[in-house]
Amino acid sequence: MNRIGLIFLLLFSYGCVPRTLIVDHPNLVSLYFEKKISSLENQKELTQTQKRKLLKTKVEYGYGILLEESDRLIDEDYYLGIEKAQEAYQEFKDAKEIGLTILKDAYPGFDNWLINDEKGDFTEDDIFDLYWLGAAYGGAIRSSRGNPFEIVNLPKVGKLFQTAILLNPDWGRGALYSAMMSYTSSRPDLFGEILKDSVTFYYSKAISASDSLDAGPFVSYAESIDKKFQQKDAFVQKLQFVLNMDVEKDKDLRLSNIIAQERAKWLLLKKSEYFLE
Repeated sequence: MNRIGLIFLLLFSYGCVPRTLIVDHPNLVSLYFEKKISSLENQKELTQTQKRKLLKTKVEYGYGILLEESDRLIDEDYYLGIEKAQEAYQEFKDAKEIGLTILKDAYPGFDNWLINDEKGDFTEDDIFDLYWLGAAYGGAIRSSRGNPFEIVNLPKVGKLFQTAILLNPDWGRGALYSAMMSYTSSRPDLFGEILKDSVTFYYSKAISASDSLDAGPFVSYAESIDKKFQQKDAFVQKLQFVLNMDVEKDKDLRLSNIIAQERAKWLLLKKSEYFLE
């Protein structure tokens, strides 16, 4: 690795990379993830710890970089946006295989559990794997843009997240509740006030668990509920709250919060397209 690449990786590893570098140079952020993924994939044989790191990194890269870029490109160049979504789809597919391998190694009957109505014998040590596998499935569904072979996996997403919540609902300082927000808002069998109430339940849990330091639930709720139900004032209020957050308060959430703030800016710029008044 060259000297610049090493410095860049160290900056990200210790959470001190300047905000302007993240915001103004997205290609460098993408390069960081690509280098991290490539470094792991080039190993001859991955340990379980390395497999988990690769699973997590691929999902983070898919959501935080590739899908974010795809959403913006769709408005400017539809085909480039679809191309970027396909890149994300490949990362999520790879992540699914890694996550499934990890859990099947630990539980040989995991495949059957995932598709059948039966209880699993999991422990809190499995939450990381359940969560990131669920996120990989969700990312594959979203990035496939309506592929029926991916949409049929939606119940698996709910089962993975719900199982993790039963093991420890406070894991990840609200990460499981945030995941359930996204899953619930995607369910085709929920609509109207039932949908709104269900997502609101998990939203309240998520912001409470993170002490309102995680920007993700605010942006997710504004986009999935406030926009859908034409709640313009609430939409703007949540996104403005995100923009005013001090991302330095929590180093673990810093990068994801900066990405969320950039999405909040983009959503606010598009609010005239979302609301009738």
